[in-house]
Amino acid sequence: MSTTIKPTVKEPYNLSPRIQWLRDYYFEGAKRKWKNESIPFGTGTPWDIVYDEMTYYIVPESYPAFSILDTSLRISAQPVPLCDGFWDKSLVERRAWFNREVIVNHLPQEILPGDLICGARFNMYTSRCLNEQEARERRAMLEGPNGLREELYAYHDKGYGNAGATSGHIIPGYEDILKRGFIGVRAELDELYAKLSDEEKKGSKGAQLRAMMTSSSIPEGLCEKYADLCLELAEKEVDDTRKKEFLQMADVVRKVPNNPPENFWEALQALWITHMLVMSDENYPGPGVSFGRVDQYLLPYYEKSVADGMDREFMKELLKCFFIHCNFAYDSIINNGNNGITAGFGQLMTLSGVGADGKDMTNDLTWLFLEVIDEMYPILEPKPSVRLHKNSSPELITRVAEMISKCQGAPFLLNFDERSMAGMLREAREAGLEGLINEDNVFEYCPVGCLENTMVGNDRSGTVDVNMNLVKAVELALANGQDITDYYTSRHEAYPRTQDGPVTGDVVDFATFDDFYEAFTTQLDYMIKKTVNFYNRCDIVRADFAPTPYLSLLIKGCAESGKDVTSGGAQIRFVTLEGVTFGTTIDSLLAIKYLVFDKNLCSLTELVQALRANWVGYEILQANAINKAPKYGRDDDEADEMARKVMELWSQQIWGYRTPKSDAVWRAGMLSWNYWAADGSVVAATADGRSRGQYLSNAICPSAGADINGPTSNINSVGKALGGKVFGDDATGDYKEYVNYLPNGASHTITLSPAIVRNAENKEKFEGLLRGYIANGGTALQINILDPDMLRDAQEHPGDYKNLLVRVTGYNAYFTTVGKELQDEIIARESHKQF
Repeated sequence: MSTTIKPTVKEPYNLSPRIQWLRDYYFEGAKRKWKNESIPFGTGTPWDIVYDEMTYYIVPESYPAFSILDTSLRISAQPVPLCDGFWDKSLVERRAWFNREVIVNHLPQEILPGDLICGARFNMYTSRCLNEQEARERRAMLEGPNGLREELYAYHDKGYGNAGATSGHIIPGYEDILKRGFIGVRAELDELYAKLSDEEKKGSKGAQLRAMMTSSSIPEGLCEKYADLCLELAEKEVDDTRKKEFLQMADVVRKVPNNPPENFWEALQALWITHMLVMSDENYPGPGVSFGRVDQYLLPYYEKSVADGMDREFMKELLKCFFIHCNFAYDSIINNGNNGITAGFGQLMTLSGVGADGKDMTNDLTWLFLEVIDEMYPILEPKPSVRLHKNSSPELITRVAEMISKCQGAPFLLNFDERSMAGMLREAREAGLEGLINEDNVFEYCPVGCLENTMVGNDRSGTVDVNMNLVKAVELALANGQDITDYYTSRHEAYPRTQDGPVTGDVVDFATFDDFYEAFTTQLDYMIKKTVNFYNRCDIVRADFAPTPYLSLLIKGCAESGKDVTSGGAQIRFVTLEGVTFGTTIDSLLAIKYLVFDKNLCSLTELVQALRANWVGYEILQANAINKAPKYGRDDDEADEMARKVMELWSQQIWGYRTPKSDAVWRAGMLSWNYWAADGSVVAATADGRSRGQYLSNAICPSAGADINGPTSNINSVGKALGGKVFGDDATGDYKEYVNYLPNGASHTITLSPAIVRNAENKEKFEGLLRGYIANGGTALQINILDPDMLRDAQEHPGDYKNLLVRVTGYNAYFTTVGKELQDEIIARESHKQF
């Protein structure tokens, strides 16, 4: 009798008793005695506002909770005694003082058993510190008639997408802090303040610099408390080894990050405190606050420790403690379902990549990080990205392929330098920022959050603030600027069929596909303007009412300009319009051209009727749309030219817009988070044969099931959609031969069968696939090596698969924690059986 062997999930290994305990304790979740839950603190005033709802405008599932959270957090907030003259201070100074008071004197300091890194409690909600008039003005802008809430709901409910000035999604200047410490930051602030005129000191510049001075004292004040705690614990400790660790921890945390670190332990401790305080300052636990090129700027401290004889395994223990700390961000919402683990945070760190003159920057610390990732996996945070390029060593590519092949959801994201740098140089040219982004420094770029490309330490690019369903423009073109079908509010009330977009003509008047495409272009331009106008209102609210003076310390330009990072202080300022449903949009345009104009299988009027009927009664036409019409993702030059044409159009339409308060330039990206699945039930039936309720396409990926010619064809199509490559003596790309219309980058996910890496020959082919992506692919790739039978079993027996990680769209998620709709989509993705 044969026995069925269940597929196994990768387990962590080589964990010391210390790390094993910390890891196991973390995964106890809500059962833990200790939790880093978000604690609310308020001013005790009746008009107080503690919850910043606008941060969550990009999370449609949170919309029903806005009023509840606003009220409950205000009522439950612990009142903080205010200093004399608190209400006489400027808003940014109030916020700086309040957050310092809470972090240093009200949040508890705790150290878990065996931990080597201080800084456990950092999740909090703190008063927005608005006076009564400011609170009234803000509430009117958000909650009043024609307020942002009302417009936000309609924008999402009618299938346009979502948008809001959110926090996080930035790479602070951590390397700079390590080099000079906060003592050096304060010295710079003192010097800049001394240069202000008396009038400037009384104005906004003086207020901003004073607030930043206050914020710069937070790390020292907090670390003094942790040092005292370490000494207290050392006195009580009976184990000599642990006693010595506490004494060493006290020395480390009393020194850094106020002063520059000198060794690896000090550097990791300084980095963690500096990083966690960003999350505290923004009241936003982790999302997109990324570490940058950690293996590059931590290398000198690692080499110093090696020279001083620090044990390599001990350094790995330090790093593993650091990893555990990152995961406690999820405790913010630990009492929600799945212990609060949603994969929604994303503290990304970057490894390897190209340097000056095309040099590969892989180093000894890169390999140490890869070992730690492999030994700790599966674990969600921090989310690593490995940068590959033409000169990446064969050893690195082999190691990357090996790690991906044995991890069901891929242990890291892959970023590809040549295509990514092409996009960054394009944005520099379009925005007139060649002095800040050029071939002499563009290789220092990093992905932030999921995979969104920015510069480091001086760049606020709003990488997930705006997410727009491109296929809505096809719908508006088919319906002469109106909704093609009914859309409903959260109360299931139908929105009136109004003239949302411009009148572009009845479908009976479109004699050629070019006529229809012109209408699509007009509607797409309308959607961009509509989105920009809504978001720009959000930009005003954030700039006026949501300063983050501590984060501003870590972003170059803020101190020099005397502006908060939320008000346009960063040297580089963009807002990214992320495109969602790209594959659905391209396939819909291709289907319209094929069904109506090439094959005359129906008229545009009949097609509209089919979409209004959700294809019911039009099944043969639907089958033709699905099975016969060309598709993006098959390395079909004609179909991929449509993709390239739309990508260029969309990207160019976005350039030229700016925000009113932060003076940020709009740019294009392609990231879907989980909206392509969630919005499937919102967006009407589409011309590619998709019925309403079915999920949409994911980021720059081809539609599910469309890429029937294998992963190489899929990759080639993505590269062509981004602009392809140019050749010839006179041809110039954005970077060498590479063209990239998307400065922010594009999320691309491929699912492969485990069978492709079961023997040496196929593993070699897999490495060749990665090299092919460097040559012809996009900016970023995540690879799932998934067994569909395992996923189905995980749905039925989730308790057996708590550690099963999968790649979704630029981020990892525990498979059993995502909704069934998203699980089904992951299972349904075409698994490529062979190369």
